Formats: sequence, structure tokens, C-alpha cells
Amino acid sequence: MPSVTEAVVFDFNGTMIFDSPIHEAVWKDYIPAHGGVLGSEEEYSKILFGCSNRFILTHYFKDLSEADIARMTYEKEAEYRRRCAVDEKAFRLVDGLREFLDALKAAGVPMTIATGSERLNVEFYFSSEKLGLGRWFDRSLVVYDDDTFPGKPAPDVYLRACEKIGVPPSRCLVFEDSMSGVTSAHAAGAGRVIAVGRDSERVRAAAGFVDAAIPDFSGWRELPEVREILG
Repeated sequence: MPSVTEAVVFDFNGTMIFDSPIHEAVWKDYIPAHGGVLGSEEEYSKILFGCSNRFILTHYFKDLSEADIARMTYEKEAEYRRRCAVDEKAFRLVDGLREFLDALKAAGVPMTIATGSERLNVEFYFSSEKLGLGRWFDRSLVVYDDDTFPGKPAPDVYLRACEKIGVPPSRCLVFEDSMSGVTSAHAAGAGRVIAVGRDSERVRAAAGFVDAAIPDFSGWRELPEVREILG
């Protein structure tokens, strides 16, 4: 009997690299510097993590034109990339991920990335010799925020990712770090959803539909969902 799970789709930021502290630090500098008010930690955590730049900017700044959104997105992401380039601790693949990706590649498992990052960031990631993403992923199959579809928690990014690799969402295993991300995957009909990162247990408890929670990929061999796909 064939495996229920045939493919793997990864979120990127906060899942494959633990760069959330960099994103948070940039936003916490950028928003007040441009006249926005962050509010409480609980409030901005809900807004900043796993949501699109458009969503964040239009939450904190009113009456933005399309040109404003494009300019401010570019400014924020350029600063994010600058900080990534000098942050050896955060800008690296999560522990255990290389070995997991090697195993998936060797087994011929279809896989791709579904990220809320924009194009210049994706190009930045794929150009990094340190990350070496081209070893495992076809850049043309990566789905990113091109501002033509709703961002997470809407299901569109995962629907497009599954379509690109030719596998129905119900037969895909998704790795995500945020509440908006797991909600997006679930709304797309993903067969399995695993939360990753320091808040993975909290995300699993809050979501109710997450199959497992892991702090990183060190224990990937022990996951029943992974054993199912690798056999």
C-alpha cells in the first residue's frame, strides 16, 4: 500500500533558518523610526511573526500607497539581508536539517519551499554558499511572496507549492514555525503539519491540528511522519 505522504514542503524563515530574532530586531527599529507604535509584546508578536510585509506595514501605518509599501518593504528587507550577512549564529541551516534534506533527496522525495519572503530575499538565500540550497531545491519550484496572492494564514502559498511539485496537499508533509503558517498549511489541506522551533509546543497546543512539535531537525529520524515518507 503506497505511503499517505509523498512530498515535503518547508516554510523557510523560522523553520529552515532561525532568523526570527533578526526580523524582529529590524522591525522593532524600523517601525518606531518611521512613526509607528509597536504596542505590547503580545500584540506585535501576533503581527510580526509569519505575516507578510504588506500585512505588517498596513497594520502599523495607515493610508499607504502601493509605492509606499514597495519602498518600505525594500528598505526593511535590505536591512534584514545586511544583518543576516554578518550574523553567523542565525544565518545557517537549523541543526539536523542538512542530513534530513540529504535523506529526502536520496529517496527521491519531491520537495520545495513555500515562504512569505519576497523575491530579493529568496535570491539572497539561494546565492549563499553557506546555505547551499541549490543542492536540494529547484529554485523555479519555490513559492514566495510576489504580492499576487494573499499571504499566510491564507492557504494560497501552500496550494501553489503543492501544485508546482505535482502532489496534492493531502499527500504533503509541511514544516512550519508560526501560528499563521500552520493555519495556512492546514487550510490548504496538508496531510501532515509539524511545528518547528522554540515555540513549536506552544504552536501545537494553540492550533490543535499540528501532528508533532520539534525544536529543530536533530531528531528527524524518530518522527513517525518522516518514517512514513522515507519507508
